[in-house]
Amino acid sequence: MTLHPAPDRVVLELIEQRHESAQGIVMSNRSSGESPKGRVVEIGYGARTRLEGLQQGDTVFFVAGQGDVVADCGDSKVIIHTDDVLAWASNQ
Repeated sequence: MTLHPAPDRVVLELIEQRHESAQGIVMSNRSSGESPKGRVVEIGYGARTRLEGLQQGDTVFFVAGQGDVVADCGDSKVIIHTDDVLAWASNQ
């Protein structure tokens, strides 16, 4: 199944970061206070103009707690609004 986002949305594959505390407790990036990040899967046509230069495969940092999680063929994807994008890193 291919997700086609609304014009002002971006579909991301979440990148989980796990950290281990000094006591050996494993924490995800959600509990460590870091901004969540994801790899771009699909970009809505309106998002292409608002986030000029964003391409599939880029890594996006977005506002914590935002977006809707969707299960796509067993993989978790998150759909976020363009206003929730903080920054991105190009893979080129």
